Amino acid sequence: MTQIAGPTEERDGGWVAGLVLACIPATIVVATCVALPILPKVAMAFTRQPGIVAMTPLVAVLPTLTVGLAGAGAGVLGDKVGRRRLLIWSTLVFAVCGVAPIWLSSFAIILVSRAVAGLAIGAMITSAVALTGDYFSGAPLQRWLAAQGGISAISGVIVSAASGALGEASWRLAFLPMFIGWPLFAALFFMPSPKPVALAAGASAGEAAGSAPWATWIGIFLLMSVGAALIFPPAYELGALLQEKALGSSWLTGLGVAILAAGAAVSAFSVPALRRISPPLKVAIAVGASGVGTIMVAQATTLVPLMVGAALDGVGQGVLGPVLSIWLLEATPERLRGRAVGMFQTTTFLTLFVAPLAARWLAIGLGSSSSGMRFFAIGDLALVLAITPVFFRRRVGGLASSG
Repeated sequence: MTQIAGPTEERDGGWVAGLVLACIPATIVVATCVALPILPKVAMAFTRQPGIVAMTPLVAVLPTLTVGLAGAGAGVLGDKVGRRRLLIWSTLVFAVCGVAPIWLSSFAIILVSRAVAGLAIGAMITSAVALTGDYFSGAPLQRWLAAQGGISAISGVIVSAASGALGEASWRLAFLPMFIGWPLFAALFFMPSPKPVALAAGASAGEAAGSAPWATWIGIFLLMSVGAALIFPPAYELGALLQEKALGSSWLTGLGVAILAAGAAVSAFSVPALRRISPPLKVAIAVGASGVGTIMVAQATTLVPLMVGAALDGVGQGVLGPVLSIWLLEATPERLRGRAVGMFQTTTFLTLFVAPLAARWLAIGLGSSSSGMRFFAIGDLALVLAITPVFFRRRVGGLASSG
């Protein structure tokens, strides 16, 4: 007999569902990181391909673009055909296409496989985040959404190191971590079905379904777009900053990325501890931490403050995504959860596709990566100042209503 959760009862779908769904968003990190260490070898392997030097970066960034393009459509499709069904089929497509470059001999077909893998990941992440809201609520929801951010950050460190080592033997072997799609596909069949939510007494199905909270959605999407555009560039520019300041090498760049990812992982897992703080204030904390870290990496003349700044920027990265995901799911009626998450994922990944390009263009235009980072630090400060009045309005309004 299927149990039904009450309208105010905390839902907890269990650790199996939580862990599987928490691992799904890490697939885009895996898909990107497997390619980054081997791009020069890919270019050398396809020297007869016209324009190979300009096209090689697409091997790494194309999945990010197609994830963004897939998000909104996947959300609507998941609401119609079932989020769990869409997750199963898209994970199967990812499992097949993810490892295809190990055997493909055509560069063009490799790009196609990477694009299709990105589309599948877009459907997977959208379905997984929305399903997390179906399986969990309250404290368990915050815990597992935070775990999604933490696992993604840790995956970046592990996969970058593993693919770099495998790529020394062959660029094709660097794609071996993409086999993660197969155990994820198998694990989906061990997840129990989520409990349906009971209607509140006297409420109709239409009332329970609710209308689209467009004002809240737009606010969340804007915060994600602007916040990600400001917070993530220091990670992309870390290698250029170290080279510009004559502070390091490729090995130290890897160490810096690992320190940044560690900061993101720790802060992501810490998000449930901030449960009593309002979402706008949590976003302000994330952006503020990143702003301090960004100005530190811009001004650093020695290695230690630069690495501390990278860790602080990672703290901002780790908090921003989970906080906004939790806010979105808690504010969205169940029937609209898929399309809301889909639009959120489209906003996120299109921003992450554009952000590194914008950071590089800005560095070139200003003459140095350090100058570009100062620009982003000023942007962080401006965003904090814009968010703070919203927090105080919510705080004063809450005090007035309680009085």
